[in-house]
Amino acid sequence: MKKSQTELTYLRAAAQSATPAGLVIILYDLLVHDLEQAIAAFADRDVEKRTAEIKHSFLVLQQLEGSLDKENGAEAAKHLASFYAALRSKILEAHIKASPEILRQQINLVIDVRQAWQQVDKPNLGAGDVSAVNTRTPGSTATAEKQKSMAAAAAAGETSSMNWTA
Repeated sequence: MKKSQTELTYLRAAAQSATPAGLVIILYDLLVHDLEQAIAAFADRDVEKRTAEIKHSFLVLQQLEGSLDKENGAEAAKHLASFYAALRSKILEAHIKASPEILRQQINLVIDVRQAWQQVDKPNLGAGDVSAVNTRTPGSTATAEKQKSMAAAAAAGETSSMNWTA
């Protein structure tokens, strides 16, 4: 999970200038990275690192779930919520069963959904329909800037500075 200062600076800048769909893509990239690092930790027999990566993947999933606009997102938000719940369950199963294969399967699913978000975020499509993603954190008056800041913190692995409900 350790990133160089250059990587952290790049991730912060990307999060600060991203569209709402772009923020989701960044979080998907982080999720894939966390799961890949957990797989590497399996190979290294490093339980502590594996646990840290899986814990961070749960925080990323929490941020993704928190960004869903369940009131205006209709079926898309419901489907994404179910997808995130299933991912969480399978990641936990992989951790308990010590199965890197289950994590590889989840990575493939995340990449498939990420590609759909990339289609939404293409510049030539204009704003796109991102109604399943809320630009505010549920239950608060947080601005899109605060959400970008939280995504930047997630990218940097600064979990202590993330407040998921405020």
